Amino acid sequence: MKRCEQCNVNIENPVEHCPLCYSVLTQYNSEPEVLSYPDLIEQAEKYNIIYRILLFLSITVGGGCLTINILTYVDYWWSFIVIANILYMWVTIGTAIRKHTRIGFNILIQAISLSALLIIIDYFAGNNHWALNYAVPLLLVTAMLSITIIIIVKRIALNRFILYFFLIALLGFIPVILLAFNVVTVAWPSIASAFYSAISLVSIFIFADNATKIELKKRFHI
Repeated sequence: MKRCEQCNVNIENPVEHCPLCYSVLTQYNSEPEVLSYPDLIEQAEKYNIIYRILLFLSITVGGGCLTINILTYVDYWWSFIVIANILYMWVTIGTAIRKHTRIGFNILIQAISLSALLIIIDYFAGNNHWALNYAVPLLLVTAMLSITIIIIVKRIALNRFILYFFLIALLGFIPVILLAFNVVTVAWPSIASAFYSAISLVSIFIFADNATKIELKKRFHI
């Protein structure tokens, strides 16, 4: 193998001059580089064992709590709160370990799963409607605000988040719909969620660049 010191490239062909700058090549002998790759099979087996242990503990804890709750039932299904937390933990782990998963998708899944968890806890803890009245509307506002902050701070193009941002914004109207049907009894969190969703959707169509508008047309076939 020969090397061109001017272009800083190695040339395998049996030539005397560099094909780029026509300088005289020098002889270059290098030892083949030994690449070291991680033992993926060993890592996969290690994680597989961890998942099995975690799954065993989840089933044991969830099943044990449910059994105790059935045997000692006194007008309160507290075991479903434990099971809901276990399911939420698995959703969180599943989205966190998928490195290729987009940030917007993670925020959307977290918003939906956490809302469901809070509603379940509220229902089995006395059904005082605090989840639908306060927690879920403010959680959806926080999810939309989080995407907005990430876009500004990390300077990521809006078209990479447009689908998830749009879906979360639509979810933001659900509390005010429940308010109209008297399912929700406290108005201001639901109105705030719907207002922020409307402002977010309007801002997309007004301030979006061409790439974002093209992405919208592709996603929604308009």
